[in-house]
Amino acid sequence: MQEIYKKLKEFGKVKLNEPLSKHTTFKIGGPADFLVLVDEIKKLIELLKFLEGEGVEYFILGGGSNLLVVDEGFRGVVIKISDQDFKIEDNLVEVCAGCFLSKVAQQTVAAGLTGFEWGVGIPGTIAGAVRGNAAYSGKAMGDIVEKVMAFSNGELVAYTNAECKFSNKESIFKHNTDVILQVWLRLQSAEDNVKSRQEMLEQIRYRAKTQPTGFPSAGCVFKNYVASEEEKAKFKAVTKDERILNILEKYSKVPVGWMVEQVGLKGKQVGGAKVSDQHANFIVNTGEATAQDVLTLIAEIKEKVYDKFGVNIEEEIKIL
Repeated sequence: MQEIYKKLKEFGKVKLNEPLSKHTTFKIGGPADFLVLVDEIKKLIELLKFLEGEGVEYFILGGGSNLLVVDEGFRGVVIKISDQDFKIEDNLVEVCAGCFLSKVAQQTVAAGLTGFEWGVGIPGTIAGAVRGNAAYSGKAMGDIVEKVMAFSNGELVAYTNAECKFSNKESIFKHNTDVILQVWLRLQSAEDNVKSRQEMLEQIRYRAKTQPTGFPSAGCVFKNYVASEEEKAKFKAVTKDERILNILEKYSKVPVGWMVEQVGLKGKQVGGAKVSDQHANFIVNTGEATAQDVLTLIAEIKEKVYDKFGVNIEEEIKIL
């Protein structure tokens, strides 16, 4: 362990037995054997080559959102990328993996570009957003990504938008071991920059109004359910809620928060974990929640939703 520790220090700042609860928005999670803070993509590539050559398990940690770390922690090396560099040339934006979405959204609007205003209120990094095809109000990363550079089996590989295989909260990067290094976004010139700024402010206000604040969380726990035509008819028959009907008609999706409310689990608490009273697709940490508390709630939600609606809902958060 001492030899690995010395080697890791060549690539960045190293912390031993670091509680991952300090590095996730959930504020939950046991310790990592090593946490390495890397501030340059070049150093990250060198570190990945070393770890793969030594057969050491590793995990890439972005902004720590959309992540639940188990109470036992992680046996291996957790890498936290802090490279915030990005550049704008005409309508093309080149972004390093560790850059936060809110920063990219604000800076692209300031540069007179439009197409990513919706990203201002989403926590996390650009790499995590690409991996999970982050989306909001009918817009998604897959709509604006032009190219992705990734570390794959010891080599640098460039993916086109089509090769990323974007779909509902999905991409190819959820199903391989590639590490996203850089992302290129293709945006549009804004005809009305004031309008773009107003859209960002509206996004922030809406999220503050509809999503829980005051307690740590990992964002939406489940993907909203994509319904088939047959399923859409069944859901339409059990609700008169115009908002739900509109979402179902426009996006063919059923909000999981609504389903959780319908099965009576809004406000349900296990230990320190609680289904939010404000938005039932959020589980919040009321102060001393363990990962097991959260997993118990997740299991109960999935069971009750299946019992009532006959559908399997899937986690949006990653469980490490």
